[in-house]
Amino acid sequence: MFLIFAAIVAALFAVLGWRGLRRRRQLRFLQQYRFDAAYRKAIWRDYPYLSDANLAQAEEALRQFFIMHWLAPRAQLQMPSRLADALWHAFILDTRRYQQFCQRAFGHMFHHLPAQAASAGVSQHQAAQNQAAQMQPSWNAAMHSRRYMVGALLGGIPLLFALDAAAALEDGWLYPPELLDQWAAAFAQAAAAASSSMDSSSSPVSGSDSSSYRDDSSSAGDSSDVASSSTSADSDGGSSSCSGSSCGGSSCGGGSSD
Repeated sequence: MFLIFAAIVAALFAVLGWRGLRRRRQLRFLQQYRFDAAYRKAIWRDYPYLSDANLAQAEEALRQFFIMHWLAPRAQLQMPSRLADALWHAFILDTRRYQQFCQRAFGHMFHHLPAQAASAGVSQHQAAQNQAAQMQPSWNAAMHSRRYMVGALLGGIPLLFALDAAAALEDGWLYPPELLDQWAAAFAQAAAAASSSMDSSSSPVSGSDSSSYRDDSSSAGDSSDVASSSTSADSDGGSSSCSGSSCGGSSCGGGSSD
């Protein structure tokens, strides 16, 4: 009986060790992945005024989004950046390479879902509030990504949320300071609730100054709260969607499915 129990325990530890090793390999692959230069050329056709530096930031923003999915594979994360979304579309069109990438990075296909239309009878104000709430898991995941990539923040704001404004994208998705405050405060509150040892530097932030969103590693917390308010993924892998709703007067998402 003891030998059977010992064998079961050994098998359990072996499975857990294999899963941990696979996760580390996936993360390393995401951190080191180089996007094909053809994707930049596809973006330049629509945005010829963008610089190499802009597109390099777009690649890092898309990397951040993929790491966010790696952190919370069951969450249906919203894409916060039109520029990163355009780059993602260019990648998806390279079908075989994208499938191979997803298999190595996640072990499943990461789908791009179409925007969800607002429910009939919902006011514009309520639709904006709903969209803001749907974007919260993306903010949380972007903040957690600080642990796993360099340059996760831009001006103290998650790169994905700051990218379009930084690139001066003509049809970019921009977010007013009060909405950034709302997401930052909710993240800090969740992080504080998850850790009884949280010090005062990680208390909920407020105000419109960009310094309110500066990195504080003590507030990173566990990734479990990333997916707490999001829907589950489809049966054969993760998914993400973009929404064309208005958030506090700024366009918060858009785009179509692959």
